[in-house]
Amino acid sequence: MSGTHRVGKKRTADAIASEINATCENLTKTVSDLENYVKPGNVAARGLDATSAFFIAEDGSVRVERVVAAAAAGIGLIGLLSRSKKD
Repeated sequence: MSGTHRVGKKRTADAIASEINATCENLTKTVSDLENYVKPGNVAARGLDATSAFFIAEDGSVRVERVVAAAAAGIGLIGLLSRSKKD
């Protein structure tokens, strides 16, 4: 709503009050949207969706090459960690 008035035109008090109310409602909705976006459950769901999309193709099949690569990386990391504890 801001920026809708033209330079040189006088706005009435009602028009200004209406613009303020509209801006307030817009701000309230934006804050509410941000609160929902940062809720821990919603953040976790987005992360899970991204992880699932990495390992599962659009047709629902498992992306075997990615699962194997992740498993190999995990096994390698465990090997490195166990080796460093021995030293």
